[in-house]
Amino acid sequence: MTTSELERWIDEARAIAFDAGQLLARAWRRGGRVTQKGAIDLVTEHDLASEALITARLRAAFPEHTIVAEEAGGEIARGLAWYVDPLDGTTNFAHGHFVFSVSIGLARDGVPIGGVVHAPAIGITWWGAEGIGAFRSVGGVIEQCRVSENDTLGSSIIATGFPYDRAIDPDNNLRESARIIPQVQGIRRLGSAAMDLVLVADGTYDGYWEQKLAPWDLCAGAAIAKAAGATLTDYEGGAITLRPKNRVVCTNGRVHEVLRREVLAARADLA
Repeated sequence: MTTSELERWIDEARAIAFDAGQLLARAWRRGGRVTQKGAIDLVTEHDLASEALITARLRAAFPEHTIVAEEAGGEIARGLAWYVDPLDGTTNFAHGHFVFSVSIGLARDGVPIGGVVHAPAIGITWWGAEGIGAFRSVGGVIEQCRVSENDTLGSSIIATGFPYDRAIDPDNNLRESARIIPQVQGIRRLGSAAMDLVLVADGTYDGYWEQKLAPWDLCAGAAIAKAAGATLTDYEGGAITLRPKNRVVCTNGRVHEVLRREVLAARADLA
């Protein structure tokens, strides 16, 4: 795989994400069938329609690649694999909130290497890949993404999220949030991990942490963040390799170790 090949693949994924986003934009705030995968974990008919569009197009364009999608499932794959979240932020979408996205990521042997995140309600697309860089398009205007230069936690905007099983599992990010919120300038919780990650890539957020992320939650945004110069590790400081449940700290690099240490310190009383 050459850099030019990877760039062509990401361009194709951008076109697919845009078309899936058009489908979602037409359905947004117009109702539709909503079912529950869990107590607070929703899926709509539009998740399914978006996923069908994306997977069909990816199979046609990349018949030799594996596809792992949120609703259809699939195992973490060796070689080249696309990880698809057809509607990241389903709860937001179902309630008429504008923060939701289409996330299409490419990994090689479980390591994110490229991705596209398209937010149709606000008309912004982010994409990037190793060796290419990271970019944002708004209204056809393309600009390169770079992480922020902020170097203190006290002046940082930090994002996080909470797992769907937070009411029944004590490992629910409440300890971490209670410790970190008083130390930062602002805390944000969008409800779309893909958008949290690309906002670190874009220099809007200085950092982000979250746990229990599925591979399709993480792959595209992680690749874009890395391409923009972000530092990504697990909570212990190890490299990110996709697994069924991922724990990630993503920052501009300058506040990485202090944020990661604070997350671990908050978890010290967990067995």
